[in-house]
Amino acid sequence: MTLPVFSPAPTPVAGGGFDDADYDSFIKKVQAKTGIKLADYKPEQMRRRVSTMATRSGFHSFMAYYNAMERDAELLAGFLDKMTINVSELLRNPNRFDDLVKKVLPPLMAQRKNAALNIWSAGCSYGAEAYTLAMLMHEISPAVPHRIKGTDIDTEILARARDPRFNSADMLNISPERRAAHFPSAGADAWTSAPHLRSKCQFAKHDLLAGPYPKAEYDLILCRNVVIYFTDPAKERIYRGFYESLKPGGVLFVGGTERLSDHRAIGFELQIPFFYRKPL
Repeated sequence: MTLPVFSPAPTPVAGGGFDDADYDSFIKKVQAKTGIKLADYKPEQMRRRVSTMATRSGFHSFMAYYNAMERDAELLAGFLDKMTINVSELLRNPNRFDDLVKKVLPPLMAQRKNAALNIWSAGCSYGAEAYTLAMLMHEISPAVPHRIKGTDIDTEILARARDPRFNSADMLNISPERRAAHFPSAGADAWTSAPHLRSKCQFAKHDLLAGPYPKAEYDLILCRNVVIYFTDPAKERIYRGFYESLKPGGVLFVGGTERLSDHRAIGFELQIPFFYRKPL
């Protein structure tokens, strides 16, 4: 998943900018140029993040920072790179995946009568979650056809997902037996995904804030610890988009710090904690 990185607020600069009007102009310019909707992130956190980046680059207002990025492609690339940090690992939060395997997938697969399952890993980062799903599906029932689509707004991280390299930190929750079966060595402190996992995964760019969202395409959607920095209205738009993207009976799997407080208003029913089902 691709998450914003937030830093302590910089020391105020005498005579500097960073006021409301300056920030409003900045986020409009950034959206027009890059498509990134900073207005949908929690404003205090995002303003703190961007003002820190601007100050460290030697600028004393948001618009001075933006105007410099307009002239300097390298500065713009650095801004886009530092906007996000990719935090993930294989089998992250094993207990939640245990619930998925034991309580969610069996009734979902029975309901689909072994038809192909379409799975979406939204905010997939460098693919750890998608390959985790491929591993679990292979272990549960390799004969059941399935397709896993990972999406992220970051094109560079998607390139990594298509040719993954996992280190020992990524492998923390993977047993030696699973490692041997699914993740061949790719050098010192490096492992990749086996062909039987790669064949089930594909990756594409998608912006959760801008959409679009397909209609009734997926049986299972995972979006875990991705939307926690978004405003409440942005979260609701995303969750409604997921609801539309699920087939009847499909399930949304969210992160351990997330709850859909208004899930009934959207149409979801709570299956078990962190799993929300679209009724048949």
